[in-house]
Amino acid sequence: MTDKTPKQLNDHGDQYFYGQGVTKNIETAFTYYKRAADLNNPIGYFNVAKYFIAKAQHKEALSYLAKAKDLGYTKANITLANLYLKGQGTRKSKKKAFKMVMEAVSGNDIDALVILGQYHQKGIGTKKSEVKAHEAYEKAAQKEHALAMFYLGSLLLEAKKIKTDDENGFYWLDKAAENGSKEAMNKLKKLYQAPHPYLKKKSRLYLDEMVFYYDELLAKSHDLDALERVSQVYFEGNTFTKVNDEKAYRYFKELHENDHTIGYMGLGLCYLYGRAVETDYKKAKQLLEIADTRGNAIAQNALGEIYRLGYGVEIDYQRAKDFYFEAAKNNDSHALINLGLLNYRKQISGAKPELAFRYMQNAVSKHNDIAYYWLGIFYDKGIGIDKDFKKAETAFKHAIAARIDGAKYKYAQLLFDHVQTIKRAKKKQPIYLDIRDLLFEYIQSKHTSSVNSTYAMYMLGELYRFEDFDLKSDKISRYYYELASENKLTKAMVRMYHILKGIESEPAINYLMEAARHPVDGESLYELANLYWEGHPLVPKDQMKAKQLYGQASQLGYQPAKEKLGML
Repeated sequence: MTDKTPKQLNDHGDQYFYGQGVTKNIETAFTYYKRAADLNNPIGYFNVAKYFIAKAQHKEALSYLAKAKDLGYTKANITLANLYLKGQGTRKSKKKAFKMVMEAVSGNDIDALVILGQYHQKGIGTKKSEVKAHEAYEKAAQKEHALAMFYLGSLLLEAKKIKTDDENGFYWLDKAAENGSKEAMNKLKKLYQAPHPYLKKKSRLYLDEMVFYYDELLAKSHDLDALERVSQVYFEGNTFTKVNDEKAYRYFKELHENDHTIGYMGLGLCYLYGRAVETDYKKAKQLLEIADTRGNAIAQNALGEIYRLGYGVEIDYQRAKDFYFEAAKNNDSHALINLGLLNYRKQISGAKPELAFRYMQNAVSKHNDIAYYWLGIFYDKGIGIDKDFKKAETAFKHAIAARIDGAKYKYAQLLFDHVQTIKRAKKKQPIYLDIRDLLFEYIQSKHTSSVNSTYAMYMLGELYRFEDFDLKSDKISRYYYELASENKLTKAMVRMYHILKGIESEPAINYLMEAARHPVDGESLYELANLYWEGHPLVPKDQMKAKQLYGQASQLGYQPAKEKLGML
């Protein structure tokens, strides 16, 4: 066998002892460690002792640790101190433990210096002394020892015998966290959550931001619990953290590499919605199915979405319902919303509006802000419950406070319909202004539906033409009708026809012709029929064509067209 140096022997032993690139086998590790020890190598002696400790053979470990210590290997002193403290292989002796640590400190062992600080602070083998503990911690902290920084910062905040120093306490804890001390990261999270009196003037937003900052440091230190929390914050966003798909994907990927359920769920969502990666429905489904087998409600809800919307599969509302139901059983409030919507849209057998309402109520009881948006719609339209303006208003206001942008549009619609039932113009003014502000804010929001945004422009056009609106303006009204018309909203184009027909016939008729290509409620067809019936310089008289258009408008339920046909 080729001769190996003690270092090579110890390194090979470590590979087998810790399972680094090979199958863990401490017996094989022992053979390498023993060969290094036989060469009178202090680390070899120490490693043999480590083997015996793993086998709970502490007396055998003691003799090898003594040999390593006598050769100046200070890590042996620290392990001997632990054995003396616990009485393993020898009688308990705090004084001997203290002596071992002091010898290691004399050998310039920085870890021993930190342990000495602990002994002084707790009075292990010596009198308690926060002064001496502070001195030891500070020496080690000045040498960039992260754990020493943590102990020093903690002592400065919590000392009983020496003067506390909050500013320096936070300084050292923060420095410890930046140097990788998980103990410091966790402690700082608690200090900002509580918060510590030193932080009493800080805003809640600032405190929450700092809690998340240290939580992300934990995630970067490969803490699985922190990775789980931080990945989902970046995926969903919150009041102080913007959505960041790349970071969410990176953290989900690390969780996945550790066979963590949230990793499968998160990567599945990334592939499902094309966030930080190309959309891949097949891969998304495979990942989400693994998370589903582990009972992950978010994955179950997402699989429901796959079947409801036909993402890479045939649309199957019943299968969607089954997944939503499983997610709901696992306490997912979004699944309750989706079950409510399947009933509301009558997409499953046995669908009932009362069920839709109850599911939405259950989601609200679980504090789901989106559920308030739908509850507002249900109260507004009387879905599964009697119409109730006040309850619809309350629900929409809650959703708006929770930054559900769509609720601004729906609340504006609710007020728009309600204001027309009020007789006194003075009472209408504040409601008109509320409608205006809600529609303005909705149009300017980032997360809006293009269809609803276009209709919001049309509503503003309607608002500014109301005769009893103190801010009535034909110019502003036309501006919003034109914006909505550019987005091909039929009702807006009909309004533009009426505005222009007496002054600019050609553009007016162009608007009407375009509106008639996409009829919604029959009004555009009716107005075009009138032109063909009566004739116009730009529209030749054609009463047969007019009757055909009146008929089409009537079929769409437009009452004036029905009345016109009755008179012909």
